[in-house]
Amino acid sequence: MHQGLQNAPGIGLWKEVTRMSLMQNRIRRLLESPSSPHLQTLFLGSNDLNEVNRDFFQFMASLRVLKLSDGSLPVHLLTGISNLVSLQHLDLARSKIRRLPMELKYLVHLKCLNLEFTRLTRIPQQVISNLKMLRVLRMYECGSDKQEGDSILIGGREVLVEEILSLEHLNVLTVTLESFCALRMLLDSPRLQSLSTPSLCLKHCCQSELLGVQSTSVPVYSLAGLRHLQTLHLEYSDLEDLKIDYAVEVPKIQQTRGFHSLQNICISYSKLKHLTWLIVAPNLKHVRISSCLDLEEIISVEKLGEVSPEVMHNLIPLARIEYLILEDLKNLKSALPFPHLKEISARGCAKLKKLPLDCISGLEHKIIIKGQYHWWKELQWDDQVTQNAFRPCFKLTI
Repeated sequence: MHQGLQNAPGIGLWKEVTRMSLMQNRIRRLLESPSSPHLQTLFLGSNDLNEVNRDFFQFMASLRVLKLSDGSLPVHLLTGISNLVSLQHLDLARSKIRRLPMELKYLVHLKCLNLEFTRLTRIPQQVISNLKMLRVLRMYECGSDKQEGDSILIGGREVLVEEILSLEHLNVLTVTLESFCALRMLLDSPRLQSLSTPSLCLKHCCQSELLGVQSTSVPVYSLAGLRHLQTLHLEYSDLEDLKIDYAVEVPKIQQTRGFHSLQNICISYSKLKHLTWLIVAPNLKHVRISSCLDLEEIISVEKLGEVSPEVMHNLIPLARIEYLILEDLKNLKSALPFPHLKEISARGCAKLKKLPLDCISGLEHKIIIKGQYHWWKELQWDDQVTQNAFRPCFKLTI
């Protein structure tokens, strides 16, 4: 269909089609209940639906794929979703849906459910766990801070983890957890070995929560068990350290190829003083660190000294980083050189006087350096040649 539509196609056009896309239009009303006995795929995302017939899905028994992402959805739209007895793929990512209806649990053939980047305030208990055929569940950055009392997202999301771990056919999981207890439940489960978890967000966790648990920090070695982890986000945590025995566990993680898939990491609002454990992630490309007021260095030379010389011989910390974003790190003083860096952005890093760059990297390939003018003027360089090499690379940010 063409973009720019304000109204859905007439009811007669729905009868024979097997696939229909109404994405990226300006459709606000779906007032009819079209008979679509052959329709298997329907894309309705990127619209601002606010008036929809409660029986809109009543005559779409063959529908297998429904995409409702990136748009507004009236709460009652999904209440008739139980009519979609053949539905296998439901995409609600980035939609403005606030509550999942209990009727969702009747989609017994559903294999893929995408709830990423939604501000849900309620997922009723036993909705997720009743989707017995689920293969893919995407809940990264899913949920609002304000949860209704019977939502499985309330508290630290331990109930959510329990329901997830009951899904015997689940292969792919992305998830946001809000307690170390929920994380421990996931990491300690035998089901972890059969799950691919490409994205994990851990936020709103308190150090005091761990006092009743055996460990007083999150063990890096356990996180390395998430073999397919590509994106890790740690946010709003007063955790002061991530537990790792550099002498023993660094070579073990290397041998098992733990964190080998990790490419993106975002750490914000934590009390971590350094991020030396990132040396076990050889393929990191994107790193964003923000509002970590206690962070003094990204890689601690002192902690690196705990790794045996044999292991260090084949270890180039953060060698493949391409994008480094540093924001509001008032105590950050230094960062090791990154040979493949393409872009570095620094804001609110007044003590960072020397960039992890050298003259050779400046001459060999152009690097984008973003920052404020007064910070740029106070940077220290090895010599005038190096400073001249990087001067054209600077881009002013407001």
